[in-house]
Amino acid sequence: MITDEIKAHQVYTLHFGKCTLCDRSFGEGEKIYVGRSIDGALTLACEFCRDKLNTIIKEYIYHPKEYIVPPAKTKLWRYQDFPKFVSLLDSGRLFLTRADKFEDTFEGARGFIFQKDIICSSMKPYIEMKVKSQLIKDGIDNPIDSVINKKVDDEIKKFFEDQEQKRTEYFISCWHANEYESEAMWKLYISSKFQGVAIQTSMERLCNSIGTDEFEVGAVKYSSFDEPLNIESKPIWYKRKAFMHENEVRVVIRKVGTSLSGMLVPVDLEQLIEKIYISPSAPDWFSKLVENVVKKYGLVKTVEHSRLDDKPIY
Repeated sequence: MITDEIKAHQVYTLHFGKCTLCDRSFGEGEKIYVGRSIDGALTLACEFCRDKLNTIIKEYIYHPKEYIVPPAKTKLWRYQDFPKFVSLLDSGRLFLTRADKFEDTFEGARGFIFQKDIICSSMKPYIEMKVKSQLIKDGIDNPIDSVINKKVDDEIKKFFEDQEQKRTEYFISCWHANEYESEAMWKLYISSKFQGVAIQTSMERLCNSIGTDEFEVGAVKYSSFDEPLNIESKPIWYKRKAFMHENEVRVVIRKVGTSLSGMLVPVDLEQLIEKIYISPSAPDWFSKLVENVVKKYGLVKTVEHSRLDDKPIY
């Protein structure tokens, strides 16, 4: 069931960064509100526009994100094999893969292994200040260097252990941002070129379909990792430039203390799916099968056979 709190989070995620009433950008630490305006529409408002809300559903404190939230009308695609498509329809749930289960071992990475000393050096002043502050709180006013150094080393070791652990706490669903259908994505993500299905949606539809208030949606940043990410960065929003062709927008949910390799999140299929595309090389019988399956699950959606393999005229 999509509650008002979930709807509020959908609006907050989709319009993140700006007041929908005055179009003003939010400032760090500013209170912002999601509520219903006089006409009943859900609205994200700043402190100055708060009085224009008839009711307030949820209050947030604004902090900038590392990622960019794509515009509402951005087209998103998910290319998949037929069984995964049927599983989505049957369960009404979107599958999110745990970050450390992806083939790309750099998922959640801060840099290359040979950069560890650089990362440690950049962290050391920050960790040292933190350690000295804690020792003073514990009543040790003039700690000796050996004690400080030992605690700093322990903190740095713990930092890397925590980073490795965090890879098991993030669950991700990957989407391809593109105005048009992509031949490359068909080839990369469909194991059988005769039985592939692509869901076409939009940023707005995706956000408004997710039935939980725990998610984030944003565009991946691509890095060469010539320099490792700094200590404040969240690696889950970064990938290597070798993957730029994916133009990825991802749904991310953090769940601590689970051993699951993936998680299923309820979605409103009518809201999520705008169109359905059949892989270019699929035979006609497969197209008919997909159409019948879609109808069987009560969805009224356009099913199009990709025309990327249509014969040209010279």
